[in-house]
Amino acid sequence: MGSGDAGLPKDIWLMRPCEVYKEEYNDCKKVLSRFYQYYVDGTKKDCSQWLTDFKNCMAFRKTRDLKAMDEVLSSERKRRAERLQMARNNNVWEYRTSPPAEWFSPLSSESSGR
Repeated sequence: MGSGDAGLPKDIWLMRPCEVYKEEYNDCKKVLSRFYQYYVDGTKKDCSQWLTDFKNCMAFRKTRDLKAMDEVLSSERKRRAERLQMARNNNVWEYRTSPPAEWFSPLSSESSGR
């Protein structure tokens, strides 16, 4: 994005380069990826959103179509929310509210590799 970005949403940074959406689509459709999807999820994923995002991204790139940009951002917001929800649902790790007490302690000579 350049100097003519006035009026764009603050989360425009979520939008990836258009080529990334095409790569994600191609990767999603590969035979090995399909095998992995079926092994992990028990079904093949719907890859069509990656292709839709690519087309919308290109429309925004070529014509500054704000509706197309909003569609891509909406998709990215949804992906981000799903990733964060999976992290929050993880019961293996305990989330901290502050660093551990010994966080700022000097390293011992053993751990510093000297």
